[in-house]
Amino acid sequence: MTRGEDTRARILHGAEEVVLRDGVAHLTLEAAALEAGISKGGILYHFPTRAALVAAMVERLSSRFDEDLAREGAGSGRPGAFTRAYLEASFGPSSDDHVIRERRLGAAVIAGVASDPELLEPLRERFAAWQHALTADGIAPASASLMRLAADGLWFTELFGLAPLDEHLRAAVREELLAQLGSCLDQRPSPGAPKAPREPCSVRQVGDKGRS
Repeated sequence: MTRGEDTRARILHGAEEVVLRDGVAHLTLEAAALEAGISKGGILYHFPTRAALVAAMVERLSSRFDEDLAREGAGSGRPGAFTRAYLEASFGPSSDDHVIRERRLGAAVIAGVASDPELLEPLRERFAAWQHALTADGIAPASASLMRLAADGLWFTELFGLAPLDEHLRAAVREELLAQLGSCLDQRPSPGAPKAPREPCSVRQVGDKGRS
């Protein structure tokens, strides 16, 4: 990491601490600079406006999820690998201190940019890229999309405290989604078989499989 990259990272960390402690409404360039221990001129070199700083925070949050996807094997090229990684990254341990911090930070930052279409655009682009990867993941696009929407729903409910699931039910939902993914992979045609349109996987088959 270069000196400039280190300074930028310090500023972003300082901005995150301000948001977590005081709320996104109190995030200013001056507050972030003070928290990071640098001068106002130093922060202006990297982030000339508050909007630029908030946009960088959104980008940092998205990049962390990309890192989680990579750790879960999203780029392996195997059928269903990206979908599985998306589920596993979304269903990380909800009680981990780092996850709790990220959740609080994400809620504050997203609430702060929700009214600004320009600041939301990078997040829209990142979600579009994830959706594209899911629909090209070797299983029925509707099934992959359904799993993504379930994972995103979990994220938003935990992000904003909208009746989040308890740990037992959360784990059961994760297992149900992974079982559904396994069913989708089982239904893939064998190599050399004629290609047919990929229909959504049957949810009923997951339940039947568990009772067999």
